[in-house]
Amino acid sequence: MTRKKIFFIVSSLSAGGAERVFWLISQNFDKCKYDVSIVLFNSNNAFFSMNLEGVRVIDLKTIKASLSFPKLYKLVKKEKPYAIFGTGNHINFLISLVSNFVKIRYIIARPSSISAEINQYSNLKGKIFDKFTKLFFRKFNRIICQSDEIRNSLSKVYKINSSKMVVIPNPVVVSPLLKNSEPANRLIIVGRLTEVKGHIRLLDIFSMLPSFYSLSMAGDGELKERLIEKGADLNIGSRIHMLGQVSNVMEVIANHDVLVLTSYTEGFPNVVLESLSVGVPVVTFRVGGVSNFVVDDFNGYIVEQNDLIGFKNAIEKACSKEWNYNEIKMDIQTRFSLEKVVGMYQDLIEN
Repeated sequence: MTRKKIFFIVSSLSAGGAERVFWLISQNFDKCKYDVSIVLFNSNNAFFSMNLEGVRVIDLKTIKASLSFPKLYKLVKKEKPYAIFGTGNHINFLISLVSNFVKIRYIIARPSSISAEINQYSNLKGKIFDKFTKLFFRKFNRIICQSDEIRNSLSKVYKINSSKMVVIPNPVVVSPLLKNSEPANRLIIVGRLTEVKGHIRLLDIFSMLPSFYSLSMAGDGELKERLIEKGADLNIGSRIHMLGQVSNVMEVIANHDVLVLTSYTEGFPNVVLESLSVGVPVVTFRVGGVSNFVVDDFNGYIVEQNDLIGFKNAIEKACSKEWNYNEIKMDIQTRFSLEKVVGMYQDLIEN
């Protein structure tokens, strides 16, 4: 039986949520039925391994989507993939453009954010690009929405037919890890140190907590020095631990008591899944698809955007509550297992 060629296209294998999702799913596609490749624009500084059993990694060496049309067109024309999965608007736009010149049986888009949220923080270039989004989405056979919030936003903002969209969550990897240390008011945030992740307001919140609370920040980014300076100004620097980029994310999270998410915009925050999958509860602002997996008093708390006092109170409540870590872990692994999500991806190109 001839295997069907499948392309997963990402800009790189850097430490991003979308990259992680395609990296995981590509490895777990049925290799008896599919010939799977990950197509990159830039393989430099890869966070995830490129040495994958049964998965070919193709580096176009074009650095970014805007420079990739000629090489991607030639690759698609030569290889004739049965299906292409793309994630992120720039990549989806590129795929839709290529599909005008070479026939592809299935092209499937995966938006990585909620349009109504991200547009508030876009620059002029992003806002202009957004005007073309509705047009290129028309080219796709199906659109994968990570949550109902993303689907509803696409329907409202771009008037996309609901029959074209399907909700498929991101997967979680089953881990033997489970939080088992005694509570000690240890908070952790994991993510790029950028404005939209809300680290600045987190420090304002953290400064209102008693001195026996500690905060770990995992991730790198342009805000690092500013965060260090603000921590010193608020006299909380000694209680903040800058961990930098970590590879063993779930292991690090499992050594804390509560994960906090202070983002202004998200699609489907993988770090929340990772935290819950090791039994660590979450306190988050209402953003992205968090309502799909955070349930008040069962595995965490959702606080309305910009309610800093409410967020501080939720942290204190979470740190004083006796959680059932194993129930939190099993609930997430049942609903978002990698096997289940991969099956849903495969169904898209079979049905």
